[in-house]
Amino acid sequence: MILTFVHCLAVITGLAFAKSYQQQQAVLAPSQNIQLRDIHIGDINFIHTTDTHGWLGSHLSQANYDADWGDFVAFVDIFREKTSQLYRDVIVIDTGDKRDGNGLSDATWPPGLRSSKIFNMMDYDLLTLGNHELYTAESAILEYRGTSQSSKFKEKYVCSNVEFIEDDGKRVPFGNKYVTFETPITRQRVLALSFLFSFQRANNRAIVTPPLEEMTEKSWFQDMVETNKEENIDLIIVFGHLPATDPTEREMHKIHALIRKEYPNTIIQYFGGHTHIRDFVQLDSKSTCLQSGRFAETVGFLSINITNSLDGDGPIFSRRYVDFNKDAFKYHLSRIGHDANVPASTKKGKTISRLVHDLRHELNLNEKLGYIPQTYYVSTRPLDSEENLYHLITHKILPNLVPSKNYEPSMSRFILINTGSVRYDLYKGPFTKDTEYIVMPFNNDWRFITVPLVVASRVEGYLNKGPVIASLGVPSSHHKQHFGGFQKCPLVNNPNLSDGYTTEDDFGCHGDDTPHNSQREYDIPNVVQCKEVKNLQGGETDPLRMVHVIFYSFMELDILNAVNSIINDLGLRMENLTTNDCSHYGGDSTKKLLRDYFSQF
Repeated sequence: MILTFVHCLAVITGLAFAKSYQQQQAVLAPSQNIQLRDIHIGDINFIHTTDTHGWLGSHLSQANYDADWGDFVAFVDIFREKTSQLYRDVIVIDTGDKRDGNGLSDATWPPGLRSSKIFNMMDYDLLTLGNHELYTAESAILEYRGTSQSSKFKEKYVCSNVEFIEDDGKRVPFGNKYVTFETPITRQRVLALSFLFSFQRANNRAIVTPPLEEMTEKSWFQDMVETNKEENIDLIIVFGHLPATDPTEREMHKIHALIRKEYPNTIIQYFGGHTHIRDFVQLDSKSTCLQSGRFAETVGFLSINITNSLDGDGPIFSRRYVDFNKDAFKYHLSRIGHDANVPASTKKGKTISRLVHDLRHELNLNEKLGYIPQTYYVSTRPLDSEENLYHLITHKILPNLVPSKNYEPSMSRFILINTGSVRYDLYKGPFTKDTEYIVMPFNNDWRFITVPLVVASRVEGYLNKGPVIASLGVPSSHHKQHFGGFQKCPLVNNPNLSDGYTTEDDFGCHGDDTPHNSQREYDIPNVVQCKEVKNLQGGETDPLRMVHVIFYSFMELDILNAVNSIINDLGLRMENLTTNDCSHYGGDSTKKLLRDYFSQF
């Protein structure tokens, strides 16, 4: 498993981790002399994407990910053709989160208005939504009407535990509760379900039921079991926007236990998402879960050789994480019969690449707004490093926040942001319109409360030890149960390799198709803060010393919970605070402050 950004906007907390999570900071293309690891074709083969977040136009600052959506579509189309000649099936799956993270999706309103049409030019066999399709009513309406109910995907869009609210208030399934189909070549009989994690921040046009509650309390699940007997199903696919590894909620494992109870001998293949990592988990001898990264950096590949299971030996699973670049696509196609001298492109792929290029130009995403004099990293530098992006934000950016009115300038203040609001590393070079969406896609409204200094000084620590808030932490694997054992993967340091993913998962250390050097990862907390304490004469424990705690409106309930718990723990004679005690602070958003800072260079 490898670190990337987590939970997008509302995610899982920053926890210690035991595996080797090495985040890619790939700037150099892989050496042409480096041998890629092959994919292994099975009876059924899967191509998986997740958490693309609008990255349809490649990573312009990272040559390891130079393929755009047109290149990917061409790769899939050629791959289908070549595997069909080998009499093998291919199923292409996406598990959600298609906006919030790149200008191609976010420079329109609603986000995804234009990019969704390009995304949907991929011929997915199964697809579903993520939490980022549900933050606003506009996003939910666009996803439901533009994709879920489209003629192309209406029979392929599955979402077993989300409902859409029509204009008249009627609740309808957001997608199919489940689908069944037969693969075209090997004639495998497939049952497919999909779940979104227990997301609690959906807008008023959608309702999310926790997966376990949906499966145990709704009649459709039992009806599905009764009409799809185990002897009539060869393969179950459970794909959705929830993590493969989640030591806290373990929703994937709980879903698996319920399904396995009804289908004790069927092969069950899971595809996860949401936590922005490369991960592969073996649940039992006939079940695994693949999670395929984020931001169009990874194409997940998985194959199942079912023939072995007919002989009583159980299926053979093989996984590979393919770097999202043209050379990798061309290499893997050449290994299954595509002429290595022929470009790995198609007419359709070229058309999509041109659409991506034109949209980027139309949205003016290359407009230069400033200059970034050095690269700032989210997680591969410690928080106290001047190369760490959070250090830059708390020390250079947030101090420039000016409220819309004069709120006692002599008052001390604590400005907190959730780490999940920061999405990506900030690379040296032009600061463009697109950079804003890549690093900090979200606008924010500032709120504040006035509390004793002794309380304010404890809020950051409380939130970083407490329940989930939008963070970029990585799920802990201390308590993860492995089906088999393996050596912990060593850090890779080879002068012939570029920096990139070096993934460790339940099948070992060689899942990445492209060998890379590792980078050391540092824990990311739930929140970080800018602390400005003025005229500290009475000390931080002076109960009469009042200060401002300033925060995103998104964090309001988390802040109130923290403040009230601290007040009670300290035994202060204060009433619990409510939303009525929170006021508008005003001032520019963090993304605007970031832009203004780099405009001076």
